[in-house]
Amino acid sequence: MVTKRIAMRAVAGLSLWAGAGSVAEAQIPAVTVDAAFKVQPKQPGVNVAAPTPDVVARCTVTPIPNPKDPKGPPMGYVVRDPAGRTVRQFVSYDNQRFNIIAYYVDGVEAYREVDPPAQNEPVQYRWLGVNGSKWGLDKDRDGKIDEWVVMSPEELSQELLQAVLTNDARRAAALTVNKANLDAVGLQGGEAQRMLDRAGGVPARVAKANAELKAPPTSEWMHLQLGVPQATPADAVGAREDLVFHKTGTVLVKDGAASKSFQTGEIVQVGRAWKLVDGPAVGSSESGGGGPLVFPGVEPLIAELNKLDSAQVGGDVGAIAAHQAKRAAILEQIVAQANGQPDAKIRETWTKLLLDSLSAAAEGEKLDGRHLARMKQFKEAFSGKPGAIGSYAWFHYLITENSIALRETTGGQQLTAVQEKWRASLEEFVKANPKADEAPEATLRLGMAFEFMNTKDGDAKAKEWYEQLAKAHAGHPYAVKAAGAVKRLEAEGKPLEVAGTNLATGQPFSAAALKDKAVVVYYCANWSSTLGDDAKKLRALAKEYGAKGLELVIVNLDTDAKAAAATVAAHELPGTVLHAPGGLDGSPLAAQYGIIVVPHIFVAGKDGKVVNRNAQAANLDDEVKKLLP
Repeated sequence: MVTKRIAMRAVAGLSLWAGAGSVAEAQIPAVTVDAAFKVQPKQPGVNVAAPTPDVVARCTVTPIPNPKDPKGPPMGYVVRDPAGRTVRQFVSYDNQRFNIIAYYVDGVEAYREVDPPAQNEPVQYRWLGVNGSKWGLDKDRDGKIDEWVVMSPEELSQELLQAVLTNDARRAAALTVNKANLDAVGLQGGEAQRMLDRAGGVPARVAKANAELKAPPTSEWMHLQLGVPQATPADAVGAREDLVFHKTGTVLVKDGAASKSFQTGEIVQVGRAWKLVDGPAVGSSESGGGGPLVFPGVEPLIAELNKLDSAQVGGDVGAIAAHQAKRAAILEQIVAQANGQPDAKIRETWTKLLLDSLSAAAEGEKLDGRHLARMKQFKEAFSGKPGAIGSYAWFHYLITENSIALRETTGGQQLTAVQEKWRASLEEFVKANPKADEAPEATLRLGMAFEFMNTKDGDAKAKEWYEQLAKAHAGHPYAVKAAGAVKRLEAEGKPLEVAGTNLATGQPFSAAALKDKAVVVYYCANWSSTLGDDAKKLRALAKEYGAKGLELVIVNLDTDAKAAAATVAAHELPGTVLHAPGGLDGSPLAAQYGIIVVPHIFVAGKDGKVVNRNAQAANLDDEVKKLLP
């Protein structure tokens, strides 16, 4: 993994006062039709009803009675057009000024400005109806948004474009995840700090994108291209809600007759607002350059994508697959036109985007579904040809096919056949595409697939592929994991290597502290499905064999120390607990032995050497009894 996308509640502390202010003796001035239409939105570019002078002359104003004093002065006024549709509404809760001014389009509220009676509360600006769904806070009351509490990915990309075009660091800061956001949802420690460190680079990236995009402020937003969002369970990172994120999105921009693109960088969902983590970079994620993705004639299809993506999509697999099927149909048309373009990057980028949608759509079908069949066509058409499409299409076809096959299998021989096909397919891919961008991940998956056979031959093959990954892709993050996995596969009969920071004391810990002790090393994290039962067994072992020379070392692979401490306390884990930030994918404690899944258990004898590198919790009693009769 992979830093996370965040599905979290950041608006929990926002006070939506609704008429609780104190009523002073003063009275707000009456609203006239002429005065109502002289009041305009403070935020630019808002679509509101703007009647012609002859229509304004026929508009009417109606007082809003105060529910606390129906016979007293009104608490506001409603302005209606000749057809009786509301065009403006003014409401006061303090009798000093209008605390809410609402604007309408065709009788439907389209924009609202909220000025709370308490001067220490932020002014709120809400885009509604035809204007979208944004909700911003002006904390210092200077007319500019300081933070967004509701923001869709599309609106985020539109705001980010304006920040880039005008090199406005403050506008970008309002879009960026901050410490208060993460504190509000309980994400702290190493993962939160890494996210904040990256967010600190947003202003510089905005300035760099402004210089490289070379687009005037009049440039137009055209489309945001996103893949399927990724999610990480809340308990995997110690948050209160799941983390939902997009690694990046491609923003298409029209500069007169020309088209350009830039990347959002990673964005995460905080409550109802999507937030920047990395900030913008010029170019498309797939092309890796700043070349245009929009070409003559494609604009109407991009508009269709925008309309489709603006619709709400259910969270179940079927709804997501149906939505992606519609996207794929539009992308098919774009790819058909892109194939006539001389720039290979345009063809590759749109084809990869199509493959992503085909893969997501195929997840809602069976193995004989039309979307998987379409992916296979791309695999067969481009495999072995120059360019990045071939390896991308091939690898993503294999992943999608295996995912569907595993879902359909009933176990037994059928499952064995699926696993055999998966290993053979990965091996064929890696051998045919040794330098492809997808090769490191494919090689790691191949090593894991052989290791999960749980046979001597499987371990030998896994070791070969891990060694190949470590050697052929030495600079890749997966290489470190692979090198550790090789060490783990060879660990039996060799000295146990365990070193790290004691979670309880903060002091260094090494295998020297285990001299002349039998040792059980238990790797875990708070998402381990068997952790509760395993913890009971570990406590029983400590009670029965502790005095006889058994040492328990718990290696916690939660993302940060706070989550690790919570896991230890919740399950009353015994022994010495070691922890380092980074989780299963980034912790050096996980990399040391290339730990791939948790729980994982090592057992070592009094001589300090590993006797079982892959022990099972169910058999630990027997393992320890052999060492400490």
